[in-house]
Amino acid sequence: MGETPGWDDVMREFLVESREHVQSIEATVLELEAQPGSQPLLAQLFRSLHTVKGTCGFLGFTRLEALMHASEEMLGLARDRRLVLDRERVSTLLALADAARAALEHIEATGLEPAVDHSALLARMAGAAASAPVEVSEPLTPPGALPWRGAATGVDSKLRVDVALLDRLMNLMGELVLARNRILQCAASPTPGAELMTASQRLDAVTTQVQQVVMKTRLQPVGQVWNRFPRLVRELAHGCGKQVRLQLHGADTELDKTLVEALHDPLTHLLRNAVDHGVETPEQRREAGKPPVGCLTLSASHEGGLVHLGMSDDGAGIDVQRVRQVAVQRGLLTADQAARLPEAEALMLIFMPGFSTAERVTSLSGRGVGMDVVRTQVERIGGTVEVHSRPGQGTTFTLKIPLTLAIIPALLVTCRGDRYALPQASLREVVWLEPAQARRDITRIQGACVLRLRGELLPLVVLAAELGVGPATPDLDDGATVVVLQTGERTFGLWVDAIHDTEEIVVKPLWKHLKGLACYAGATVLGDGRVALILDAMGLGRRVGTASEAQAAIPEAVPEAPRPEDARERVLLCRTGAEGRVAIPLSRVARLEELPASDVERLSGGMEMARYHGQLLPLVRVATVLEARPGATERLTQNLQVAIGESLSVVVATYEGTRVGLVVDAILDVAEVELALQRETRRRGVLGSMVVQSRATEFLDVEGTVRAVHPELLTGGAP
Repeated sequence: MGETPGWDDVMREFLVESREHVQSIEATVLELEAQPGSQPLLAQLFRSLHTVKGTCGFLGFTRLEALMHASEEMLGLARDRRLVLDRERVSTLLALADAARAALEHIEATGLEPAVDHSALLARMAGAAASAPVEVSEPLTPPGALPWRGAATGVDSKLRVDVALLDRLMNLMGELVLARNRILQCAASPTPGAELMTASQRLDAVTTQVQQVVMKTRLQPVGQVWNRFPRLVRELAHGCGKQVRLQLHGADTELDKTLVEALHDPLTHLLRNAVDHGVETPEQRREAGKPPVGCLTLSASHEGGLVHLGMSDDGAGIDVQRVRQVAVQRGLLTADQAARLPEAEALMLIFMPGFSTAERVTSLSGRGVGMDVVRTQVERIGGTVEVHSRPGQGTTFTLKIPLTLAIIPALLVTCRGDRYALPQASLREVVWLEPAQARRDITRIQGACVLRLRGELLPLVVLAAELGVGPATPDLDDGATVVVLQTGERTFGLWVDAIHDTEEIVVKPLWKHLKGLACYAGATVLGDGRVALILDAMGLGRRVGTASEAQAAIPEAVPEAPRPEDARERVLLCRTGAEGRVAIPLSRVARLEELPASDVERLSGGMEMARYHGQLLPLVRVATVLEARPGATERLTQNLQVAIGESLSVVVATYEGTRVGLVVDAILDVAEVELALQRETRRRGVLGSMVVQSRATEFLDVEGTVRAVHPELLTGGAP
């Protein structure tokens, strides 16, 4: 075949479409095994086969065309109800899909059809069309082997993006150019003043929207990983002599493409473990009063800014006592430690390298590698793994994964003059201790620092000591700033010198010589152009024991003494209205968000809600509550949307266990203030006023502000 104009484009389109059809063929064949006579499935399979056959004939790929034609002959008998697609015939059709996939990979690499003799496969298809099933001499997929995973390069490195999304991105790029031109004009003016501030706010709003749209172009449904698993489960169950069906829920849940690909190996190992260890044989299930066919379920959903992936089975569950025995046998724990270890922590032992409860090594398990791979690879992408099991009823693994690793919100902290970024996904709260309180509540137990926080013991990691730039116990005369982090089941405090503002950071990979350092997860460039390293909360957490271990080190935790009335507190400074400034206690702040105005819905009675991570977030416009005059709501809403374009600055605060979005004009800074108010007031939504950073600032009454708009969220009392 000679070169013609646009030939590369034709081949590229052929490879993309043919791979999609082959993937559809494999999925449809597996469905037909469960519904052998389904005419809609047979019709769908015919369409895919015929499309690939026609395109191959046009391009001159005669061997692949012959395979598709032979499969059509066999399926014609099934469509006419003269043949039943039993296990052996389904295996033959799966072998056809494997052969077609291999041919497409060769065509992509060389541009030519592979010179492979398919006579044996053609003979199998001809024999499968006979009245009796054909005897297959060897299994299609050897026990323990994995089916094809897809090419690592070429077509799979490309993304298909919705045209509407690209149109939206193009429009935003136009807005970005206009904002840039406005700033350039303001910069050239001798007195830019307020115009430059307005232009900067517009640029910030448009940049945020561009970021959101670009991130969406990288999002892919997790179903792209899952569509390979029905074949895997079928082959594994057949090799183990078991009957297992796979259910998929939430396959359209989207993740960054990099994370979607990184999840293949962890999910594969979880499925292999469930088929081999979890699901019983048909005979065992009948004796236990269960149906002979076991059930595996994969689920995905968005929750709290993360994607929750679940893998559950209805098998025998995990024998926690057996796990404790193996841990003692391998010298991981003493018999006394194993007996006192809580069940939830005992279950986490299965993720340790080399740990296995299998009595013999098989091609599927027994070497203690699979579950270690699961935890290692999930933690590598910033996720966590949880396991819950009930004897005789089954086991559930939950993987909590961030939506993306490209741009993440982070808290900036300082250690010995250098700034570091902490991903907010692991952040629970920030605690500031006065020198007297630090000397009372921070102590050393068995060589490790712990903090008594609200009557419980919290293990501490001293960042300066971990980085090798400071002592293991800093000077308590300067007080202590502790960032409380949670990674999986582990909660600990990170002792830093100071904290700064929160910021969305662009994650850059570490230099290859630094990748072995457990305390770093990457690097980023801050707004002032300086480089900051991103701290790995999971890696730092491995340096300390769990909170329960610290609690067990002493007989009883000492209750925390009441805080002095003149204690200092960290607050978040925000602008409301043209000149107003309010302070919100940082302990009440869960997240800082820029929400698109299109996500806000006005309910009956003027109440506003925002779509937030799959849930409805009640909104309170702080300026509206503070002004509290007729017509203020409509006017302030219009002014706010004009000032910030198409997004809202929202402080997500917690109260009474509920999250509420406090809408402000701008988020300014984080400051430390005395709790003693210089002037008290009875104005709605305000506890009093003070001077912060040489400016008059009102201390926001979070309860009163929320009660003014959403009294139903607060327990007890009317507004």
